[in-house]
Amino acid sequence: MDLHLTGQVALVTGGASGIGRAVAEAFAGEGCRVAIWDLTPSVEAVAAEIGGVGMRVDVSDFAAVTDALRKIEEGLGPVDHIVHAAAVGSGKVGMPFTNLTPADWPRVLQVNVVGMVNVAHALAPGMIARKAGTMVFIASVAGQIGSSTDPPYSASKAANINFAQCLARDLAPHGVRVNSV
Repeated sequence: MDLHLTGQVALVTGGASGIGRAVAEAFAGEGCRVAIWDLTPSVEAVAAEIGGVGMRVDVSDFAAVTDALRKIEEGLGPVDHIVHAAAVGSGKVGMPFTNLTPADWPRVLQVNVVGMVNVAHALAPGMIARKAGTMVFIASVAGQIGSSTDPPYSASKAANINFAQCLARDLAPHGVRVNSV
């Protein structure tokens, strides 16, 4: 399929495995220059397999996000497309939710919600200035139905869906498309 993306820059967070890796591979297949951010130690090797650039980046750390973005833009150029797939679960079954404690929530919210906010804040100014760009945030049906199997994850994905809607309204007048999947 030719989506006319040849030469454009695509950034995929959480791109070293799963959905993120599949997205990174698809962008590479379309001729994009691809950057992958992930905490997985193999991120550089995974990126090299598709001809991309891999960096270990904790999306919950805004300074790390902005530093990594600067490096990507210096090496590849401005980011045209971001797919934010980085996410974590609590690692515990929350049925009932009292199986969890308040201590099970912060890391999930930091990565899944604050990470999304950090990525949006870092990338939006450049996309606004260029009057072009796409942002796609990987959500989950758990964010729509409130799955009790992992309440922190479900709540974070509901926040992802809602914040993507806010971003879409804010950025559409600037030629930036935002969606959640």
